[in-house]
Amino acid sequence: NRGEGKDKMNNKLGGITGLRGITACAIAYVFHYLILFKVMPVDNPAVERIIAAIAYMTLSASDVFFVMSGFLMAKKYSGRVIEHFDDYIVPKIKKIFPLMISTAIFVFALENIGLKLFGDYPLHADGGDVRYSLTALILNLLGLQTGFIADGDTYAVNGPSWFVSVIFICQILFYVVERCIKKQKYQNCIFVVMFVIGLVCIIVPIEFPLMYSCVGRGYVGYFSGVLMWRVTSRIYDMKQDYYIFFKEGSAIIAYLLAALFAYISLKNKNSGVTSETYIILLAFWICMTFIVVYGSISSRFFGFKPFVWLGERAMVIFLCNIPTDLLLVFIDKYFELNKNYGATDVWLVHIIISLVVVSVVYMLDMRVVQPLIKGK
Repeated sequence: NRGEGKDKMNNKLGGITGLRGITACAIAYVFHYLILFKVMPVDNPAVERIIAAIAYMTLSASDVFFVMSGFLMAKKYSGRVIEHFDDYIVPKIKKIFPLMISTAIFVFALENIGLKLFGDYPLHADGGDVRYSLTALILNLLGLQTGFIADGDTYAVNGPSWFVSVIFICQILFYVVERCIKKQKYQNCIFVVMFVIGLVCIIVPIEFPLMYSCVGRGYVGYFSGVLMWRVTSRIYDMKQDYYIFFKEGSAIIAYLLAALFAYISLKNKNSGVTSETYIILLAFWICMTFIVVYGSISSRFFGFKPFVWLGERAMVIFLCNIPTDLLLVFIDKYFELNKNYGATDVWLVHIIISLVVVSVVYMLDMRVVQPLIKGK
């Protein structure tokens, strides 16, 4: 029964991958598009309300990646001794850093070329003197762009890469706890403390290395994912009916909570973004992660192959979105095409081009870059 339960869990994890893919697309093609171009293709008020709702809910959608990472990391090291630090962290660096560094260099170069040609940064001009400075580039090359000397994406040359700095902080903290604390109950206590510290950093940002608001979001999301696995993993260890009922019942409760958090967030979306808003949205994404793992219907829906395909490329979608947008805008300005970014056809072509770029970059990364790094 125990082995069968673990097989079921592995099958369910496709739902996490699918949710990751849907979320990455919502962030890239709605939230980022709206922020960068200040417009979205809308044909009627109903569509406008839907787009606005998606954009608002994805305000904190990056946090779902923290929750998933914490959940999967806790699952990976459940019942096994964690390896030495080099063996733990180096593969993660090799997997993410090449894409993060190459996209940062591309954005840095093209934005500064655009500044010379057009008199301003072509795409993300807000804070460009800092974001596209040599200092910012060096921080990005080291993976220190967020949480060390600044909050958010202030120094993130490729804006979404702020996530990479924070996820590595969380992974290192997880390693230290796993390596130094032997008893799981004491580990769990520390994870709870990190969760609480994250809440404090969101509500009252300390503006100190590793204590910024964005890092707090990482702590809350990542360690809630770790605790989610620690608390609920036995659901799949046993086959008895009452475990199945508990699983389905808890998924339904999580669904109702997600709906409640979404309602509260959307109801107050015109009152401005507050720390409470981020916490409510974080709670929504924590519930969503729980639902896709433990809900029978939701796991099948999010495990739909096209969603999983997107989920496997989520990090590429995340990191290649801004460079692709920048290149399109640069071409538009250089050749004076005057594209209407509020037009539906322009938006759809933008998505198609972006997914083509994602497919090519993902293939090159898997077939060329990663084998070269690993010496194969």
